[in-house]
Amino acid sequence: MLLLQLTLLFVLVLGAGSSDDIYIYHRAGDEVIMSCNSVNSSETSCSSVDWFYYRDIFTIDTIVSDGQINKDSPQADKLSLGRRCSLTITNISSEDAGAYRCRYRNTYEHDTVVYLNILTLSANQSTDPVGGVTLTCTLWGYTDSYCEEDSLRWLDEERDELKQDDDEVYYSRQKNCVSDLIITHQINHSRRYTCQFVDNNEVKISADYTLVSTAPVDLTSDSTPNKIIFILNIAKICLLIILVVIVTTVQIKYRRRTGAAEDAQDQDCVPDEQDSRVIYDNVENHQGPAQHHGQKKRGGRGRRSDVFNSQRSSEEDSV
Repeated sequence: MLLLQLTLLFVLVLGAGSSDDIYIYHRAGDEVIMSCNSVNSSETSCSSVDWFYYRDIFTIDTIVSDGQINKDSPQADKLSLGRRCSLTITNISSEDAGAYRCRYRNTYEHDTVVYLNILTLSANQSTDPVGGVTLTCTLWGYTDSYCEEDSLRWLDEERDELKQDDDEVYYSRQKNCVSDLIITHQINHSRRYTCQFVDNNEVKISADYTLVSTAPVDLTSDSTPNKIIFILNIAKICLLIILVVIVTTVQIKYRRRTGAAEDAQDQDCVPDEQDSRVIYDNVENHQGPAQHHGQKKRGGRGRRSDVFNSQRSSEEDSV
C-alpha cells in the first residue's frame, strides 16, 4: 500500500515520463542551461515563469518565482535566467543533480521537466587487501534514478575497455550508479583512465582522471627501456657537472703555479743595485790621481783594465 502511494505521489509531482521530459548529462564544474519549452518564443518577460527543484519526491524547492531568483535558495548564487526564461546553473556539483520543473502561467499540463544527471570521478587510497588506489565513478541524478548493470564502463589510455582479469587493474561490481576501479601498485606512472555512462549503447557522458603514481621505479616492468634511458640521462648530467668542476679546479691551480714561477724569474733577472754600487765605489776609491790621468791619456780604455791596473799599483805600493 505504501509503495502504491509513493508511486501515485511521484506521478502527481513529476508526471509519468511525458514527452516534454528532458534528460541532460554533465560533469561536475560545468555550466548548465535548461530550457523552458512552455514559454512562447514571442514572450519578452519571465514574470509568469516559475522554476522548481526536486531532489526527491519529498523535497521541493522553489528557486524562481514570478521570474525572480529566490534568494533563500541554497543555489541562489549560481542561478540566473536567460533567453526565453531558460535556467542557467554555473559550476555545478553533485548537490545540483535532480529534476527541475518549469511552469508557465500556472498551466500544469504544459510543464517542462529537466532531469540533470552529473558524473563525478574521484580517487582515494584503496581499502582493498591488494592496496593501490580506487577510482570512484558516480552518476548523480534524481533520487529514484536507476543505472542498469554495466552501464558504467572503464577505458584505458588507448580507449580500450578494461577487463576484470587485467594485470594492473580490476574493478569491483557496479552498485546501481556507482562503479569502483581498483588500481594495484603495478600501475605505470601518469596514466589516464576514463569512466563512461552508456545508455542503450550510446555514450551519454564520460570523465577522465590522470593518476600520477609515486611508486618506486620497477626495472622489471615492460617500460624498462624508457626507465633505463631516463637513468642514463641523469648519469650523463651528473658526469658533465663533475667534469666541469675538475677542469675549473685544474685551471685555477695551473694559473697560480704559473704566476708564482714568473714572479721568481723576474726577481732573478733584476740586478742588485746596492752591490753594483759598492763595487764601483771601491774601484774608484783605489785609483789615485795618476791613474785617472793615465786613463784619460789612453783614450779611455775599458773599465776592466783600469780596475786591474789600480789593483796592481796598490799591490806594488804595499810591497
